[in-house]
Amino acid sequence: MNDLRRSEQGAVTVFFIVIFASIFAFVALFIDFARIFALQAKTEVLAHAASRSVMSSYDQQLLEQYGLFAYGETDGNYIMSKMLQDNLEMAKRSDDLPVLGARLDSSSAEFQRPLGMYNVFEQQIREQMKYKAPIDFTIELINRFKPMSQVMKETSNTVDLLGKLQKLYERREAKFDAMLEKQRMAAKLVQSVSTVIPRSGSYSDSQGEGSPTASDIMAGYGDFVYMYEADFGREPSEQQYMKEINEYRYQAGRMFGRLGNLRKEADGRHGTLLNEANVLLTEAQDINELMRKTIEEAEHRSAQDGYNEVSSIQSTSGNESLGDGGEIAQIRKKGQSLLVPESMFDDFRGDIDGQASQFLRLQSASGSFYSMEGMVSSASASESSLHSALREFDNEIDRYLRKYSDAGSSNVLDENKRNLDGHRSSDQERKQIEQQASGKLKEAANLMKQIKDLRSKLGDYQKEFDQLESYYNGNRNFNSAAMDSTGTGYSGTDQRTTVDPYDAGSEAIGGMDLLYGGLSNLMKGMSDSCFQGEYIVSYYELFDISTLDELLKESGSQKIDALSDSFAPKKQEVEYILYGFHNPVGNLAAAYGEIFAMRLAIRTMEGLIKNANKGHPLVILAAALLYGVEHALKDMLDLAKEGSIYLSDFLKLKLSYRDHLRIFLLLHGRSEQRLSRMLAVIRNNTGIAPDQRPTYLKGEVTVTLPLWFLPGVAKAMGGAGVLKGRVEGSTYYVTKQADFSY
Repeated sequence: MNDLRRSEQGAVTVFFIVIFASIFAFVALFIDFARIFALQAKTEVLAHAASRSVMSSYDQQLLEQYGLFAYGETDGNYIMSKMLQDNLEMAKRSDDLPVLGARLDSSSAEFQRPLGMYNVFEQQIREQMKYKAPIDFTIELINRFKPMSQVMKETSNTVDLLGKLQKLYERREAKFDAMLEKQRMAAKLVQSVSTVIPRSGSYSDSQGEGSPTASDIMAGYGDFVYMYEADFGREPSEQQYMKEINEYRYQAGRMFGRLGNLRKEADGRHGTLLNEANVLLTEAQDINELMRKTIEEAEHRSAQDGYNEVSSIQSTSGNESLGDGGEIAQIRKKGQSLLVPESMFDDFRGDIDGQASQFLRLQSASGSFYSMEGMVSSASASESSLHSALREFDNEIDRYLRKYSDAGSSNVLDENKRNLDGHRSSDQERKQIEQQASGKLKEAANLMKQIKDLRSKLGDYQKEFDQLESYYNGNRNFNSAAMDSTGTGYSGTDQRTTVDPYDAGSEAIGGMDLLYGGLSNLMKGMSDSCFQGEYIVSYYELFDISTLDELLKESGSQKIDALSDSFAPKKQEVEYILYGFHNPVGNLAAAYGEIFAMRLAIRTMEGLIKNANKGHPLVILAAALLYGVEHALKDMLDLAKEGSIYLSDFLKLKLSYRDHLRIFLLLHGRSEQRLSRMLAVIRNNTGIAPDQRPTYLKGEVTVTLPLWFLPGVAKAMGGAGVLKGRVEGSTYYVTKQADFSY
């Protein structure tokens, strides 16, 4: 019994051993799984911490000077490996029970997205300026331009319309003048024919000297008939008047021959000239109709939208509006007075047709007289019929020339010229004003030329600009895969100052249209153009504008030498970024020219208001442009002297040189060329190549864990995809990736 009892007790023990072994194996498997999942979580944390540690080694100089983040020159792999190793070692020392026993297998740091890439650079600028730029731009610029939005809208519409009408007006009047000239040329052909016959029917009794006339032939015809009849039938040796008869026939032949040639020339050209006059009249009428359509379309310009939207926004300042520009709108309505009534075209066309009809009657009368040449030569024409034909010829010439050639109240062409001069009464005054405005524009052009001429005296800095250009080209090539010509930024194209006041005014107003269009777009949402513009004026150097004042006053070589440092690339970074000229003065001249255009637009607005009483719309425009040019030129000198000027005589708000450049940065818009110039300046100033400084890290960490139980089971589950990582022997490997970007 005792042996049996012991045997039963052993069975229970074995049973429990089997049970506990199963439980232990099950629990052991979960212990390894728990360690594996804990390792995965810890490795994830370590990977992120290591990436942050690596990217904390950013370049201090870029941050301090330009607010930009880019990785420095430290070995990223070393930082990552060191951080991971130290962290794992610390974990071993701090854990009382090292459950994991994790070890670092490998780590890598792959750097990407250099700061020199356009999209990376733009993103950092956007992050840097997303709070500051909207506030500064609204308070400092939009609030200044909002009060004058409506009056500038009317100025834009008026200058645009009257500028177009002025050019069309000149073209139309030139067509009228050419039409009258064609008619006068046709009349000159008849004047040539009239030399064959004296006017007013008075015939001389002698043939006179030179070419014989019809009156000479008529006066001698009676004697010729007498002599012809006296010698008729006689033998040649008995004829008494052979010499006189032959001479008369010779002179008559000359006269009729000349008349025939003149008739032929007149017949061929008179109709052609009048057809050309008709074409010119039609072209003038088409231009007149185009002027009418231009006037109708003037009130529907899309450029008005920007002004209206800026005007409608809520102001954050107490600046009062300059009004709705109604006075300027009234000037625009006067454009209707430049149109020629259709009745005048009908009258002119009727006069051309009348001239053609009169010529046909003249040709008929001259043809009748010309056809009598044979009868005159044979003395078979009656003296009365010859006299009648000549009289009719003379009368038709007289009628034609009185209406189309002779001076006097009967001259149709002179009357038409007087009618045209009636609506040209202000042309002389206008042209005098235009000449004065052109003279002032030449002064402005000379001012720009003075600045450009400084280039030859500042050659020492050309090498620095050449170096800057090489950095610029290097960055352009670096971004060549993503190169695109977006934006309207300058790329070093030289500016020409026009001396035509209308072209200058149109360009200036076009710039103002762009400005208000840009401001209205900003109200819908801040753009990269604004972010970049505000970033540029915040982190880059402006030119000291007072330098130009000193140089323009005294341009001697000693003065230039003393101030030459002001033209170094580092002293005009904003201007270079804006315009892109790789020489010491090109960017400054471009900035000065653009400021002049902006001042011209604002001053022209003032000129329209101050000259509204001049009556004729084109005279008002010319006077406004003259006023604008004169005062814009003065503004340029005041800006160089004081550093700032009033926005307008009607709006006493100061606008500095810096403010002007902020506006132009917005107007020119985003461009990849401009981004490359910004990056080139950074490299030139810091010696740091943005193309080689990454802003993005792709970190990878691999950590190992020794498996305590059932590594074969873990390997099988890993192969089935249940576990992340891999098992080699009794070791588990887990790899985690962590990306980090500035």
